[in-house]
Amino acid sequence: MKKILFVLSGAIVVLMASVGVNATTVPTDMYVEPGTHSCLVTWEDEDNSAWNLRYRLYSEESEDPVLLNSLNGTSYTNQSYQAVTLSAPWSGNNVYGGYGAIYFRNASHQSATTDGYIKFTIPAGYQNKTFTVNITTASGQYGSGRFVVGSTQTEAVQYNMSATETHSWVVTGSTGDVITITSPEDQYSPDIALIAVYYVPTAIEWTYVNNLTKKEYTIEDLEISTDYEVQVQAIDDNGTLSDWTRADVFTTLDEEPIVPTVHILGDVDDQVWASDAGTKMVYDPETELYTVTVHIEADATFGFTTEIDPNDELGGWNYVNLYRFGPEIDGEGPFELTNDRLGQELPLSWDWDHFSDIHVLSTGDYEITVSLEQSYVIIGKVSGTEIKRGDVNGSGGIDMDDLTALINYLLDASYSINMANAAACNNADDTTLVDMDDLTALINYLLTNSWD
Repeated sequence: MKKILFVLSGAIVVLMASVGVNATTVPTDMYVEPGTHSCLVTWEDEDNSAWNLRYRLYSEESEDPVLLNSLNGTSYTNQSYQAVTLSAPWSGNNVYGGYGAIYFRNASHQSATTDGYIKFTIPAGYQNKTFTVNITTASGQYGSGRFVVGSTQTEAVQYNMSATETHSWVVTGSTGDVITITSPEDQYSPDIALIAVYYVPTAIEWTYVNNLTKKEYTIEDLEISTDYEVQVQAIDDNGTLSDWTRADVFTTLDEEPIVPTVHILGDVDDQVWASDAGTKMVYDPETELYTVTVHIEADATFGFTTEIDPNDELGGWNYVNLYRFGPEIDGEGPFELTNDRLGQELPLSWDWDHFSDIHVLSTGDYEITVSLEQSYVIIGKVSGTEIKRGDVNGSGGIDMDDLTALINYLLDASYSINMANAAACNNADDTTLVDMDDLTALINYLLTNSWD
């Protein structure tokens, strides 16, 4: 049994959810997988083959409940119980009033032939709204016992009341739907002092998706970074609805940032100037930096290119495909990469008259870091680097892990490997280009333990 707190007119009312009379099972294990503008909802249900789903913006705030109508037992002051005819929107069967209370008789009572009940028909103007039914029992020995309350859309829930206790049930319904109050007591229900039905307005209404035949549904057209709640209910073969599942609150994701790709082009890998050619630099979203380590021969030149136009989002740059950029210069290039420039933050330019390709003066491995956010490049020479032919993952040895790493790189150029060691697989003197020939050479080495 689960207790839920519900605030009503300044008082805390305990709502009880217990085993319902309705036999239609509630779906279980509901799971949400939010995206930026959508959310995939899945659930489990072995007993049913159709379901309804509803969702809405999530809010912890609700307006004060509005009293729709009440049935006051204290209106019946006669000192004996007499049959009562209830007026719309109320109706009933075997209902009696007296001694400041009303109740209904069940078929096992000596003067009744059918079970009694009290019903409330939801008036015009409501579509899939939330209502609260409050029952207050009368004082005395007949004020205790069990009530069961449900609606056309909500599974009936039972609660055992004490005398002079007020209890609340929350149901969902629309105009014309019926809220039904019954009792499983042997002969008659507990004496009732007051029944009140409230409409519980919310600022945000549910959106319904009905008659689903798969145990999943993707909610579309949601706002990014926004809280929503979702519920599912089952429909059995007779069309009977289960109770709604507990609401699952989820938050849609932020927009994926636009991350331009950056390539190194030129004599480094003998590629033409194209937006999708050359050596792709690895982007780190936490530092917003692009990095790569490449082997460059003396007297080579290289530069950078990127594919997309981020407008003002990346340091105010405004470029289009294909866009080249490089170190800032005064006068004519190329930019000479002398030792005193290594390790410095060199300003980048994208103006054709103020940037240049980079001219490398000495052979070696170079670690290159580019920031598009702050428009600089740092080039460092990796001193004392020994080319270890075939050690693709840089572990110090050559084994199947190196083969896996090389395959991953050939499938996705952003996969991190030791480029020089990988490029040397096919040719010990070639430490710049990594391709399928290197993969073939590495496979042969692993099979024969020889590079020849």
